[in-house]
Amino acid sequence: RLFRHRPLVNLSETLKDVGKIEEALAICDRAVASDPTHARARWNRSLQRLRLGNFEEGWKEYEWRWRYSDFPTRELKMSQPTWLGQDSVGGRRILIHSEQGFGDTIQFCRYIRSLTEMKATVLFAPQKQLINLMKCMTTGCQIVDVDDESLCFDYHTPLLSLPFAFRTDLMSIPNVTPYLRADPVRVDYWKQRMGDHGFKIGVCWQGNVGQLDRGRSFPVACLFGVSQIPGVRLFSLLKRGDRSQLQNLPEGMHVEVFGEEFDRGQDGFLDTAAVMEVCDLVITSDTAVAHLGGALGVATWVALKSVPDWRWMLERTDSPWYPSLRLFRQRSRGDWASVFGDIESMVRALV
Repeated sequence: RLFRHRPLVNLSETLKDVGKIEEALAICDRAVASDPTHARARWNRSLQRLRLGNFEEGWKEYEWRWRYSDFPTRELKMSQPTWLGQDSVGGRRILIHSEQGFGDTIQFCRYIRSLTEMKATVLFAPQKQLINLMKCMTTGCQIVDVDDESLCFDYHTPLLSLPFAFRTDLMSIPNVTPYLRADPVRVDYWKQRMGDHGFKIGVCWQGNVGQLDRGRSFPVACLFGVSQIPGVRLFSLLKRGDRSQLQNLPEGMHVEVFGEEFDRGQDGFLDTAAVMEVCDLVITSDTAVAHLGGALGVATWVALKSVPDWRWMLERTDSPWYPSLRLFRQRSRGDWASVFGDIESMVRALV
């Protein structure tokens, strides 16, 4: 049974990749109708529904991720019950634990405010690299280590189950920003380092390399036109990844790079957040930097491939998750030229 519907599911993914989302969803429907327990088909169907804005069914089916054998995060098994909105948590202690990537944690930690407003005591266990960043949240919670055996709580919830628990739809997304803040001491430090002159743009052109990054990152040279606008200064926000592109920039293009002190150590994004608050604008591909910009409430422009991740939905130039984001989409697969032509025109109008 595991292999019987593989051709259908593969076809749905191919249709999704070429932008035929409704057709991809219909194929998933066929697979699920034939086998309601097919976890991969259920998982794929949840992503298409979320991409189309059908949050009610999308979040419900997103819970099938734990039954999908290739899902990158393993489910944490705990003796305490999982809270999915079924009971009142007022006066109770609830552990929220991260899953998936840094961007997911930055995006969905916003729901902690909703829990504290319900008078719950929230223990939040992000990835260890994000612990100090999460301490800068504007809502009260206790940051903990999920491996701490002394933790005492009544319920637990995986972070990305919170939209389902709160029955989130497009109109009820908790999108008040900022809900993260940069360390003011670091902001002052980088403000002095970067100086007052010029229109400062932080840029990040690449995320974590792997299957997820296929077609998502752009060559830094795409920003050549922006770099030639009088007064514009580009600052690299890329800490890890392929920085070798900076050694082969087009003639006349310059990207300023910070030293090894930038986000040194195990903590992630502390200096990045501070630099982003100093910048006049951030331009990034679909990476954690995009989510950080939105969470900080800074002006952030996101360059997206033709069929991006589900959370950016379809066709929109804005994001219901982040009021300060603007989305620039490829008109066709691999077409970065039109994306950065639009970005260059809009930067010229700003400077």
